[in-house]
Formats: sequence, C-alpha cells, structure tokens
Amino acid sequence: MKLNRRESDKFQLDQEVLKIARICLGVFSAFIAFGIFAPTEEQGLYDPKWIRIVHSGVTFAFFLLSYFSFLIRRYIQSITLVFFYTMSTHSLALLYWNSLFVGYLIGMVMVISCIGVSFVDRRWLVNYLVSVSSAGILVGIYTVDPQVDLSLYITSIITPAIVSYLTLNVRLGSVAKLRDSESQLKLFHDRVSRDLELAQEIQNNLVTTTWPKIPNTKFTSFFRSFEKVGGDAISYKLRSDGSIAIFFADVSGHGIASAMVSAMAVLAFNIHAVEEEPATCLKSMHEDLKNLVTTNHISAVVVYYFPETKKISYSYAGHPPLLHLKTDGKFQFLEGSGRLIVSMLEPKLRNYSRVLEEGDRLLFYSDGMIEVFDEEDEIFGEENLVNSIKNHFDKKGETLLNALFEDVTAYSKESASDDMSMLLLELQ
Repeated sequence: MKLNRRESDKFQLDQEVLKIARICLGVFSAFIAFGIFAPTEEQGLYDPKWIRIVHSGVTFAFFLLSYFSFLIRRYIQSITLVFFYTMSTHSLALLYWNSLFVGYLIGMVMVISCIGVSFVDRRWLVNYLVSVSSAGILVGIYTVDPQVDLSLYITSIITPAIVSYLTLNVRLGSVAKLRDSESQLKLFHDRVSRDLELAQEIQNNLVTTTWPKIPNTKFTSFFRSFEKVGGDAISYKLRSDGSIAIFFADVSGHGIASAMVSAMAVLAFNIHAVEEEPATCLKSMHEDLKNLVTTNHISAVVVYYFPETKKISYSYAGHPPLLHLKTDGKFQFLEGSGRLIVSMLEPKLRNYSRVLEEGDRLLFYSDGMIEVFDEEDEIFGEENLVNSIKNHFDKKGETLLNALFEDVTAYSKESASDDMSMLLLELQ
C-alpha cells in the first residue's frame, strides 16, 4: 500500500523492529510447516496436520503482507505478539498431547528465546513470559507419563525466559543510548540548518541583483552556487566622482567558510572603493584581509565605470579576463593580468582602461563558467564560451545569461564542481 504524506508523518516505522518481526514470522512459518512432513504417526505422536497447515499458512500470509500493507507494518509489534502466543499455545498443546516429547520442547524453547530480541516493550514481554512460563509449568505438572524429567523440563522453560528478559534489558539500554544520540544529532542538524539558512541569506546579499539606475546603462547579475552557499561575490559602490565601482570576485573553496570570506571581501571593497585607481583598491583590500584569512585566496576584478565618458578603468587579481562584446559581432577579451589577493604571495596589480561605445556589452564571469568538463574530460573553456555567446548574440540581459548557463550545464551534463556567476554590463 502506498503511503500518503499524512500517513508517513503520523507513523515513523522502526525498520529494525520490522526486520526482526519478519524474521520471526518467516521462521515460525517454516518451523510449523516442517512438521507437516515429519513422520509423526510412525513415532506414535499426535500432531494433526490440518492445524499445522492452517497455522503455517496464516503466519506466512502475514509475513508477506508486511511488505505490502501499511496497517500490517504499523501494528507489526502487536501482530507478532499474537503469533508468539499462538505459537506457544500450539507448542504447549503438542507437549501435553505427546507427554513432553523433546522435539516439541525444543520448539517451545526456541519461541521463548526469540521473543527477547523481538520487542522493545518490557510490559508486553513480562506478561508473555509470566503467562507462557506458568502455562508451561502447569502442562509439565499435569502431563501423564512425561518423557522428560520434570525438573529438567521446568528448567528448560524458565531458563530461556530469564535469558529473554535479560536480553530485552540490554536492548532497551542500547535503544535509550541510540535515541539520545539521535536527539543530539537532530539538535546538531537543526543548528547547522539554521546556520546554512543564515549563510544563504548572507550569500544573497553578497551577489547584487538590484543595481542603481544609470542613464543608458543596464546591469544584470547571475549566480548559481555549487553547494547551498558559495564563495562568489558581486557588489558595487557609487563613487563621489560620478563613477560606479564594480567588484566581481571568487573565493577559493565552497561552503560557509568561503561565504564568510566573501562577506569580508565585500566589506573591504566598500571601504576602499574610494581609492583613486582599481589596483590601489585591490591592494588595500589585500592588506586588510591577509592577516585575517589564512586558508582561502581571492581572485577578483575591480572596474570603475564612468557613465558620462563610457570609460572603464579596471584591474585583475588572478581573475578570468572580461569579455568585450561589440555591436558588430566582434569579441575581445580585455587585456591584463594580476596576481591573486589574500594569498601567500604579494599581489602584482596593474591598471588598465578602455573606452566603450553605445551598444557595447561587457561580460564578467567566474571560472566556474569555463572550468567544467564533458564526459570525455574535455574542458569547456573560453573558446566554447565565445561560441555560446555567438549562438545567443541577439539575446539581452537575463535571457542571455540564462542561455549561457544552460549551455555550460548541458556540456557538463549538470556535473559542475564550482559556483557559477556572471555580470553583464550593457550600454544602451
């Protein structure tokens, strides 16, 4: 039976208990059925086959239903307890009818021994052991011409009962420890989930999606994290000279630690975006962060864009080159290079400049967009990125960025291993 969500939430199935119950039902069914083919009449034993057939058939039917019926699984403990009682009653009847025949005594011992590992409810077990052991002792006392010494018979009944009770106590101790561990694990999981939610909120603030309104200029940003949180950052700051400083960065690694470093980098950028040149801004950020960040490095590019003159001044810090898209369909990676910031080596940074024209576009992208591999381990690379842009050249803004992302994910069969971020600057 297929469970709906409400039933699933209402009933949390203990898989261990269910597994043990199935083993018991299967063993009982096989053990009872085995007696059908035993030469009981030749040995002078009274053991009606019709009782065994009915008992074994019903037991096996419930064993099968435990795989298909939600209700059977839900009440498996109660159902198994009923079968323990019926199995015990059957065994006691056979013992009485056959003068404590040792073969049936072995079956009785097996049933009493099995119950100790089948339940997690002490009350049920104690009631079963007291009632069945008492009934077994009475059967031994009132049996005529017993084939087994009475003291040995009673010992054979009481000993597995004691062992079953002790086994249950050990299991309950283990279950209590397990539940305590699960409770602690749940608290830890909840705490980590809250931290991840906070980190995601921080990450959303690190990737700017709302840009200032600048005449004849449009900004569109794009971000997809490899994990729940990533290390990419896109930010801006309006400068007093009328320009806008743009920060596009990728922190090494993934997860919360990288997101924290990204947040620190954005704060440092907001402080130093007042510097006269982009390279000086990056250098100042490096000085602020190098003693605070020891396990991550940052690749970045800072661009100062002057709307009035359409001029850009930029500096690379180990970041992929910007891609200049012209209205005539030509492409050019903007010149320049520079060493990573917040690394063991001092950064070597330079300033570069370019004057854009009306209709030009400038694409920023992280290395996660080009460092993906296909099934033959061939890298996507800058060449395929350019080809993808050519195929979607007529698209604008968010439509273009989504199309590029889809091409990259299709190439890698959605097996990316890094955050993917882009920023598109369009002169209209």
